[in-house]
Amino acid sequence: MILQIADWIFDVDMATTMAYSAKEAAEHCDCAYCRNFYAAVDDIYPQLRPFLAQFGLDLEAPEELMPFEPTLYLACYAAEGRIVKRGQPLIMVDGVKVMPESAQDAMINSGLHAPYFVLSVGPMTLPWVLNEPMEEVVSPANEP
Repeated sequence: MILQIADWIFDVDMATTMAYSAKEAAEHCDCAYCRNFYAAVDDIYPQLRPFLAQFGLDLEAPEELMPFEPTLYLACYAAEGRIVKRGQPLIMVDGVKVMPESAQDAMINSGLHAPYFVLSVGPMTLPWVLNEPMEEVVSPANEP
């Protein structure tokens, strides 16, 4: 499926991407930082879920979800297909940057077959909404 977002053009294998994304969503990480991301992201970035859905991607199926600080995240989503035409360096969704990159440039390993591309979303600042103190959660975001 050909998809145009701003001045970017993508050729997305929707069926493969949707099946892969659904599988990834069912198996996503259950650490406190990831659970906090999934609990808070729709309230702060309500247009992100529909934006990703255009590519056949589930918001809860990032290829990589990285907390840099307890409430600062970068999420990378992989879609099978290719970037047909590159546009401006980034796309903005709800004030957050979305950077499309080829698989080689993004250096994200995916279970998808080549060609695929990655949408790197962030940085995203989210409130801590879980009923567990973030200071007590062990994660790369707060290890010494």
